[in-house]
Amino acid sequence: MRASRTLRTALVAAGVTTALGISAAGALAAPAHIPSVAQHTKAKRGYVTTVKLADEVSRAKVYKTGKDRYEAEIWSEGAKYGTLYTQGMPTHAQHNGLHVTLHPDGRVSSWVERAEPKPEPAAERVLIGTSTLADGSTTAKIYRLTADHYEADVYAGGKRLDTLVADGRAAYGENNGLHVALHPDGRLASWGEA
Repeated sequence: MRASRTLRTALVAAGVTTALGISAAGALAAPAHIPSVAQHTKAKRGYVTTVKLADEVSRAKVYKTGKDRYEAEIWSEGAKYGTLYTQGMPTHAQHNGLHVTLHPDGRVSSWVERAEPKPEPAAERVLIGTSTLADGSTTAKIYRLTADHYEADVYAGGKRLDTLVADGRAAYGENNGLHVALHPDGRLASWGEA
């Protein structure tokens, strides 16, 4: 995993945003309780710990920079790709599903978004036969999708009336007294009302 300029930019932006604060109008403002970036970088830094991040590749090197102030440098494969700064409130950053939080007490937490599982490809419908039903004029085309999943399209007068789906259990249909049953092994049965 090569360090990304985008992540570096996102982390630096998050750190600068936290260090400077943003007013409701969107203009940068330096609240009294948060030092300016110049003051922040002049503070004496003391190494605290290195934390392995949730992606199992990145590390956060945490430094104390003053009373209730911390920095976390984010490293991956020997390259530094960002720094988080905090004083009194958590700082968050994320890139490609890796979320990192530097807490006001110097703790670092991280988690990785899991990708949504890809849907399984739809089973292919394979025509295995056509049957004429009990009334003599209605037909059914039977398709196999898997070993115990069959479908039957029922037609009358050239128009499709219904599709029966037998996926592990039998499916039943009825039209004007004609009853149709499709079993999960692909067998089709039909009968009329007496």
